[in-house]
Amino acid sequence: MNKLSNKVILQVATTGSSTTRAHCQGLPLTPEEIANETYECWKLGASVVHLHVRDDEGNATMDYEKFRQTMKLIRQRCDIVINMTTAGGFGVSNEDRIRPVELMPEMATMDAGSMNVEDDFVFHNSLKFLRDLGTRTKELHIKPEIEVMDTGMVYTAKQLIDEGYIDVPPHFQIVLGMKNGMAATVDNLVYIKNLLPEGSSWSAFGVGKAHLPILLSCLALNANVRVGLEDNVYLSGGVKAKNNMDFVIRTKNIIEELGKQIATPEETRKILELQDYSKIY
Repeated sequence: MNKLSNKVILQVATTGSSTTRAHCQGLPLTPEEIANETYECWKLGASVVHLHVRDDEGNATMDYEKFRQTMKLIRQRCDIVINMTTAGGFGVSNEDRIRPVELMPEMATMDAGSMNVEDDFVFHNSLKFLRDLGTRTKELHIKPEIEVMDTGMVYTAKQLIDEGYIDVPPHFQIVLGMKNGMAATVDNLVYIKNLLPEGSSWSAFGVGKAHLPILLSCLALNANVRVGLEDNVYLSGGVKAKNNMDFVIRTKNIIEELGKQIATPEETRKILELQDYSKIY
């Protein structure tokens, strides 16, 4: 048996772009807070951090300097894999969404399609943007984490793979339960999973109350998992998490109860075929 076959990649999404302190008082917002939270989650076993940053007012941003500060603080303290968002902030130009990847995260999100979010707001991911992002990440040897919120996004990703903008094997993050996205059900998870290209690695998460059913389904399907305050602030009905570490601790316990083990950052790099940029800061 491959010694990595029993390993689960545990990713923590510490901050996101929409969660606020009103949702959770422990939400990290500043570069120092995000780096400290990441470090504590790494000590508990998380091997990947999905990195968003906020501006000085606590709003989502793609500010290059905020990413630079936060990544430097993280990499000075640990070797966790950094998976940078390219979707922080609203009304941000394509160029400003792509520029922070110059800081050399090992992964970067690629949301493989557009979707309605609010009455007058569309989460816009044009084919031009996706091709430009794919070109730049290939040049820098950064692996895209292809985020798919519905089945059409899987087919868009397949098109980009066929066109050469995404290297194989690809890595997918299935996102279920977002407003106007696919509902977070086990049936939907299995359906999308079965559409992924052969040889893909993948993970999934459910937003809010769907968090645990989707997490447990991922583990049953030998996939990877993502937790954190970006996706959910409740540990159980009416009980809020104090911080991201609460989710990491619980998930680690579940993984070990199932006879599996959490992958280390080094093992994660091998599983996902990542470059090691952990010493660049």
